[in-house]
Amino acid sequence: MPSVHWLEPHPSPAGAALRDALTRWGYDVVPGAGQGTVILVAERPDPRLIPAEGTELLWWVERGEPEEVSAVLNLRPGWVLQQDRPPEAAREALEHLRQRDLGTDGWLRRMLNLATLDELLRLVLDRAIRLSGARGGAIWLRDGDTFYQRTGDGAYAEAPLPRQEAAELVRRGEAWLLVPSEQLCVLRLLHPRKASEAVLASLADVEPLLLNAWRLEASLALSFKDDLTVAQNRRCLEAELPQAVRTAAARQEPLALLFLDVDNLKAMNSRYGHPAGSRMLERVAILAQRLCRAHDRLYRYGGDEFCILMPGTTSGGARKLGDRLLQTLRANPLALEGTTVDISLSAGIAAYPEHADGAERLLARADQALFRAKGEGKGRVRVAE
Repeated sequence: MPSVHWLEPHPSPAGAALRDALTRWGYDVVPGAGQGTVILVAERPDPRLIPAEGTELLWWVERGEPEEVSAVLNLRPGWVLQQDRPPEAAREALEHLRQRDLGTDGWLRRMLNLATLDELLRLVLDRAIRLSGARGGAIWLRDGDTFYQRTGDGAYAEAPLPRQEAAELVRRGEAWLLVPSEQLCVLRLLHPRKASEAVLASLADVEPLLLNAWRLEASLALSFKDDLTVAQNRRCLEAELPQAVRTAAARQEPLALLFLDVDNLKAMNSRYGHPAGSRMLERVAILAQRLCRAHDRLYRYGGDEFCILMPGTTSGGARKLGDRLLQTLRANPLALEGTTVDISLSAGIAAYPEHADGAERLLARADQALFRAKGEGKGRVRVAE
C-alpha cells in the first residue's frame, strides 16, 4: 500500500474530498510530515509552510500566483495544484512524483508551473545530468556575442565563453547548443556516461519553453528599466518586492527597504529648469548605485522618490547605508550655471520581519518613516517605529 504524509494548515472541503479519495485509491494517509511525499493543503503556496521533512511536496491550494508557485518549487521539488481541479489530478501528480524522473510529459508540465528562465534552466541541467550519468554540468546563456554561465553545480568555472570559443567546444563535441536557431544556450556535461544525442533528444520539447522565457525576461528587463536613471522602475519593485519578502521568510533572513526622497526638487526645477532637476536625479541614482552591494536593488519609485531593497539586512544595516548616501551626496554638489547646488535627501527605513510581515506593509512603514524624516526638517534618515 503506497503511503503519503498529510499536512493541512488550512482545512477545506476540497482537502477533505482529496483525503477520502486517497483512501479509496488504497493510499495510507499518515498525519504529519515525514520522509517521502507530503501533501500540503493550504490557501496558497507559502514557503513558510514547507516542513523540515519531506522529499517532495504536493501542494493542494485554493489559489496561487505563478510567482508563489515558483517560490515553493524552487525550495522543494514537487507539484502545485489548485483545489478546483478534480482529485484525479492529484492522483496523477502523485504518480509522476513517485516515478521521480517525472517522465517527459510530467517534467514539462512541472516546468510550465515555473515563472522564470533560471528555474527552467536549473531543471534542464538537472535532467541532463541524470539522463547522461554525468558527474556535473553547467549551462551558459548568450548575451550578445558572449555566453555567461547562468546555472551550474561547480563542475565548470564560471568564466564567460566568447561565441567563437563556444562554437569550438560544440564542434569538438565538448558542449551542445540548446535552441540552436537562436544559439541561446551552451550545455556542458562533465564525463557523461550516455550518448549526448539521446540526452539532447529528450530536451527537444523544452526548447520552445526556454525561448519564450528568454524573450519574456528580455522584454521585462526593458519594461522594468527607468527611462532617466540607472535604477529599475516602480513596476519592477512591485513585481520583485513580494518575491523578496517570500524568499526572506523561507530563509529566515531579514530584508530592509529604504524609501528615499530628493529634497526640494520642485524648487530646483522652478529656479534652474527641469533639465537641471533631471541631472540631480541622475546624480542621486548613480551615487546610490555605487554604494549598493551587488545583491541590493535600486528603484526609481516615481518623481523624486527612490527605493533600495537590501536582502539579508536589518534596519540598522540599512541606516548605515542611508547615512553614507547622505554624506556622499553632500560631498558631491551639482555644478549648474557657474554655481554649485547642494543635494539633500530624506530617507525612511523599514525591515522585515522587524516592522512588517508582508510586502505592502513593508512599503507603507518605510513611507511613514520617510514622512517623519521630511517633517523633522529633511536631510535625515529615520527608521520605522
